Amino acid sequence: MRTYLLDIIPKIKRFSQKLDDLTILTNQHWVVIDEETDNKVVFIFREKNNQLLISGNGKIEKGTWEYLGNNSILIDRKDGSFLFKHGFIDDYILALKIDGKDEYALLVNEIKFEERINSIPSVLDFLEKKYLNHNNKTIIIPKTKKDLVITKTQVSIKPIIDFEKPFNIDDFTNLKKDINTISDNLSQINKDCAVDIIISFTRDHTIKSEWIKINPTVNNLVTKKKIPLNSIEYIFKESRNFPRFRIDLENYIREQLL
Repeated sequence: MRTYLLDIIPKIKRFSQKLDDLTILTNQHWVVIDEETDNKVVFIFREKNNQLLISGNGKIEKGTWEYLGNNSILIDRKDGSFLFKHGFIDDYILALKIDGKDEYALLVNEIKFEERINSIPSVLDFLEKKYLNHNNKTIIIPKTKKDLVITKTQVSIKPIIDFEKPFNIDDFTNLKKDINTISDNLSQINKDCAVDIIISFTRDHTIKSEWIKINPTVNNLVTKKKIPLNSIEYIFKESRNFPRFRIDLENYIREQLL
């Protein structure tokens, strides 16, 4: 299974059900999220004999699974044995943490998968709305040129951004400065997969495990926030309902950092 860095999982772990509640694990058909392929792969954890059925491309692979206690689960497949730790589980989402790594395999209840929660961005959006947004309710009071945003913990004023207009870097002074700083940092190191890591992390808060292996230095810069990413993250978050704007933003980042 493909694995991802998912920084939302530790934030919502307190809402998770227990992995040792095996009824929630075994009563679902879990679809693996893998954005590198269009193949739909379904994991079925059967209680009888701890059999694991893996369905994909019209074929069935049989394996086994075992709950080891201490929030650990062992999966045996024809290509090897894999130890996972509890990441997160509810009726819809299953995140299994790779033992010894901060990476997760992500699976979605087949019912929700068919309802188009079938990609990393859609899963993150679902989890954020379900578990995080209600804890920090926001009241937005329209003003003439600005929004006054009141949260539980702070009052701040932020400019209104018209995401229906084409992306123009001249509208984002801080972003332009941050991109220049990032570019200076990258000029001194290996840039393989660097732009993919930066875009994926700031847009979706995930990083593919193969990119981490190829460029652990940039992964460290990004996940430890040693380069300025806040403005990029903010604009990606606020423009999530404007795909054309996001594409233009990504293209700009690539042009500047490649």
